[in-house]
Amino acid sequence: MTVIQRQTLGLDDVEPENMYLDCTFRVSNKPLRISDVTFDHCKFEQDNFDQSDWNFVVFKGCHFLNASFHQSYFSNSQFIGSQLMGADFSIGSKIVNVKVMDSNLQYANFSETKIENVQFNHANLREASFQAVTFKKAISFYQSDLDQIDFLDTKLKNVDLSQARFETLVVNPTLLKGLIINPLQASLLIGLLGVAVKD
Repeated sequence: MTVIQRQTLGLDDVEPENMYLDCTFRVSNKPLRISDVTFDHCKFEQDNFDQSDWNFVVFKGCHFLNASFHQSYFSNSQFIGSQLMGADFSIGSKIVNVKVMDSNLQYANFSETKIENVQFNHANLREASFQAVTFKKAISFYQSDLDQIDFLDTKLKNVDLSQARFETLVVNPTLLKGLIINPLQASLLIGLLGVAVKD
């Protein structure tokens, strides 16, 4: 893999099998198709990445604050130590075989997306939105903060929250079947089912 450092480039000039380190990327006005690349502490001057395609891409220490990724596709990719606060992946995006580690996704929006085999490890997802999401295969939130996350209209079967932290979730009680939680979390969620616990 070739390392390209501290350069200002167009996103259209990104080539496979390269690692871009501390680079700045100018705005692209066409849909992006990027594969087999590592972006390490790079700066992106644009915030609209709608209809983009990212395959085997690693983002390390990158910032996508309030960026838009509508109708985008991420596969076999990783976000490591990245800032995605307020990022909007909603409306038709598909995220497959992705790992998100040590990253901030507070207020991020994944509503109306398809998410398959995705791991969130040590991620901040406070007040993120996962409304009407289609989950497939293993979805896990290991040591992640999910407080006030919104799962309305989302079936939670096989979603593993047992290693996550939260005080409150926004969910449809009828769609909790198959959700994986730990005993402490069960006591937090039981009120959603209209059950009163008496000593």
